[in-house]
Amino acid sequence: MPFLTKFTSLSLAAICLSTTSCTVMPSSGPSSGQILQEAKDSYSPYTVIPVTPGIVSLLSSSLDTQLAETLGNARKRSSSIIGVGDTVVVSIWEASPDGLFSGGSSKGGTQIPEQPVSESGTISVPYAGTVQAANRTPQQVKTAIENALARIAIQPQVLVSVVKNVSNTVTVTGEVASSGRIALSPRGEKLLDVIAMAGGPRIESHQLSVQITRGRRTETVPMERLISDPSENIYVQSDDVIALIRQPRSFTVFGAATANASIQFDESQLFLNQALAKVGGLNDERANARGVFIYRTEPTSLVQRMVPGKVASSGATTNVIYQIDLKDPNGFFLLKGFSLRNRDLIYIANSSLAEVRKFATLVSSTAAPVAQAASVGSTLNTFK
Repeated sequence: MPFLTKFTSLSLAAICLSTTSCTVMPSSGPSSGQILQEAKDSYSPYTVIPVTPGIVSLLSSSLDTQLAETLGNARKRSSSIIGVGDTVVVSIWEASPDGLFSGGSSKGGTQIPEQPVSESGTISVPYAGTVQAANRTPQQVKTAIENALARIAIQPQVLVSVVKNVSNTVTVTGEVASSGRIALSPRGEKLLDVIAMAGGPRIESHQLSVQITRGRRTETVPMERLISDPSENIYVQSDDVIALIRQPRSFTVFGAATANASIQFDESQLFLNQALAKVGGLNDERANARGVFIYRTEPTSLVQRMVPGKVASSGATTNVIYQIDLKDPNGFFLLKGFSLRNRDLIYIANSSLAEVRKFATLVSSTAAPVAQAASVGSTLNTFK
C-alpha cells in the first residue's frame, strides 16, 4: 500500500506538470510562465522587459527628473527689483544749502521716512508726488525721482534703498533648523544656499527629499543627489517654496526569497545584488532563477525607448515588470548594474519542480490516511 501511495503521488504530480491543475495549489504569487503569458495579451496591464546591458544603461542615464530641465536654471527676475510690500527709504541732497532738501547746510540732506510700496506699486516723495516703484530697480526709481525734482530742486541727488525685502523671497520649510521666508540677494541663490540660510537639515541627508514648488509645478529630488550633482543645484526664484521632506526609501520582496520583507535603505544608490543580499538571497529549494522580476511604474516615454511598439499603456505612465535571468552567468553582472528605486517590488517566482514537490506532498498527506484505513480494514478481514 505505501507503494500505491507513492505511485499515486508521482502520477498526480506528472499530471500537474502537463495540465493546469497546479493552479489550484497554494502559492505566494504567479508563476514565471503566467507573468510572461499574460504580457503577450493585448489587454495586459503591464509590459515585461527582459533586462539587458542596454536596458541597464538606459535606466542609469534617466534615473530621475532633472530639475534643470523641468524648472530651468536661470534667474528670470533679478532680486534687486522692488516689489509690492517692500519697504524703501529715499534720501535727497541738493547742490545748494538753500535748496528744498538741503536743511540749511551744504552737506545736509533730507531722508524721507521709510515706507512700504503700495498695492498699486507706488511710493510718495515730497514735491515729486507719486512715483512708480514696483517692478523697477532702485537705480530706476532714483532716476525717476531726480527727473521729477529737476525743475524745483537744485541739482538733486537721490539715493533709494530697500530696507525690507518681502517680494523677492523664497519660503523654506520642513526638516530645516529654522523655517521661514528668506530674502534673495542680487547675486542670486541656489537651492543649497537657501537651505543653508535656513539652518540646514535637521536630520541626515539620506532620509530627505527636497521638494520645490514653482507656480503650479512641483518637483522632488533626493537630498543626496542634490548634494552630489551640481546640475541639480538650480537657482531659486521669487515665491518658490522649498520643503525638506523626511522620506526614507524602501523596497519589498515577495516570493521564493529566503525572507519576504519590506526593507529600508540608506544608500544613495542601491543595486539589485545588494537588495537581494539584504533578504538572504534566493531560496535554493523554491526559486526559479529565471524568474526574478522587479515591479515598477515608469514614464511611458522611457518605456517606448526601451521597447518600441510594445508598450501596454497610452497614458503618461506604464506599469513595467523587469525580468532578470540568473541562469545566465551574465545575469549577475546585470544585478550589479540594476539600480533599485524607492518602493520597488521584487518578486521571485517558484520553480516548476517546487510546485511539483508541493503537489506531491499534498497528495501524499491526503492519500496516506486512506491507505492506512484500507490496510486496517484488510487486517480486520483476515480475522473474520
